[in-house]
Amino acid sequence: MPDKLEQAELFQIIINNLPVGYSVVNREGLIVEFNAAAEKITGFNRNEVLGTPHYELLHGTTDSHACPLFNHVFETRQGSVNTETEIIRKDGSKIDISVTTTPLLDGEGNFYGGAEFFRDISSIKKLQLERKNILSMFAHDMKSPLVVSQGFIKRILNTRHGQLNEKQQKYLLIISSNLKNLEQLITGFLDFSRLEQQEFILIFKEIDLVQLIKKIFANLTIAAEKNHVEFRFEVNDQNGYPAQADPLMLERALTNIIANAVKYSTPKSTVTVSLSRKDTSFLISIADTGRGIPQENLALIFEPFYRGEKSDSKGFGLGLAIAKTILAGHSGSIEVESCPGKGSTFFVELPQNANLKPKP
Repeated sequence: MPDKLEQAELFQIIINNLPVGYSVVNREGLIVEFNAAAEKITGFNRNEVLGTPHYELLHGTTDSHACPLFNHVFETRQGSVNTETEIIRKDGSKIDISVTTTPLLDGEGNFYGGAEFFRDISSIKKLQLERKNILSMFAHDMKSPLVVSQGFIKRILNTRHGQLNEKQQKYLLIISSNLKNLEQLITGFLDFSRLEQQEFILIFKEIDLVQLIKKIFANLTIAAEKNHVEFRFEVNDQNGYPAQADPLMLERALTNIIANAVKYSTPKSTVTVSLSRKDTSFLISIADTGRGIPQENLALIFEPFYRGEKSDSKGFGLGLAIAKTILAGHSGSIEVESCPGKGSTFFVELPQNANLKPKP
C-alpha cells in the first residue's frame, strides 16, 4: 500500500501524462496546478503561471465573466460542464479550446476552487470553416447554370421554337419542377451558410410582435386552408409588445416555425400561437395538434437537412435550422416539447432589447 508521498508522486505522474491540458485554480482565482499538456497548449511554463490570476493570464481581461471556469464554477458551483472558449497563448496568438470545468469541493461541501481539462480545437474549427466555405462556393456555382437551364426550358415551353407534343411538354414540366426544387434547396443552403457564418448584418428597429404574427397568419392562409388547419392567437395586448429586432429576419424565423406547425398538423386541427412576457423577454409559443415528434428525434429537430418524416416530407430540412440561427442572432432561443400522436409546442424566447447583447 503506497504511503501519502508515493500517492502524491503517482498523482503527479498521471497529471503530467494526461493527453489534455489540466489546470487548477484556488478560491482566490490563482493558478496552483498546470500540467505538461497545458504548457504545450498555452506556451506558458508551469513556473510562470503558478500564483497568477487565471482569467487575466489566459483570457487577457480583468472581466471574470469571460472565463467559463468562473461562470460555471465560482459563480454557480455547477458540476462538470463542457463548453468552448478562446484563450491567448504566450506568443499573443488566440486559439479555440474545448474545456470541461468542475468545482473542487470536499466531503462537507467546502469550496476550494476549480479544475479544468482543455484541448486545442483550433485545427478542427479551421477545417469546419473551410468545409463551410467550400460547400457555400460549390452551392453558389451550381445555382447559375440552374437558372440558365430554367430559362431555356421556359422558352421551349412557351413554344417559341415550335410546337411540343403532349409527352414532350409533360417531360419538360417535370424537369422544370425538379430544377426549381433544386434551386430552392441551394438558395436555402446558401442562406443558412451566410446566417451561420454571421455574414448577414441584422438591422434592428422597433416592431410590434402582435402585428408581425398577424401578418404571418395572413401570409400562410392558403397553406392553412389547404391543410384544413385553423389559426388561433392568444395575447393580452393591453400594453403592446414592442420588440427590438430585424423585421425581415424575425418574420422569416417565425414564419418557418409556424409554417412547419401547419405542415405537420392533422386535418381539421388548430395551430395556436401565444404571446406573453417573462421578465425582460417576450415568450412566443407555437403549438400544434399534429402527429408529434418521437422523443429520440427531438435532439435532431434543429439540425440542418433533418426531416422528421422523410417518407412524405417535401421540404429540405433547413427551415428550423435557419429559424434557430436567426433567433441566436437576436440573443434569443428556441426549444421544443412534443408528444407523438398529440402534437408539438415550440417555445421562442426573444429579449426585448436583443440588439444590445447579441449571442456569439
